[in-house]
Amino acid sequence: MSVCNISFQIEPSSEIIWKAWMQEQFIPACMQTNCFTEFRFYELEVEPTQAPTYTLQLFATSKEIMEQYRGKHAADLLYKLHHTWGEQCFHFSSFMQIVN
Repeated sequence: MSVCNISFQIEPSSEIIWKAWMQEQFIPACMQTNCFTEFRFYELEVEPTQAPTYTLQLFATSKEIMEQYRGKHAADLLYKLHHTWGEQCFHFSSFMQIVN
């Protein structure tokens, strides 16, 4: 199984509306690519002085399907994220394989 992990740091003043947007817009759009079988959305426990931090894990059944996501969908989805939130949301992606 392949996993796309997208980590986010969000401006505190935007956190509530950003989280709703993620749950109502971004995550459904990711799932509508039909590349993923499930997702997990986490809030990380950080120091009070740090910006709110979240991670989204998207699970694909194979490396080939993950490559399909990367080639056909990732750029557009991340563009929408950046276009909507700009400097209020820092994000980066990593791709992993489950080993056990």
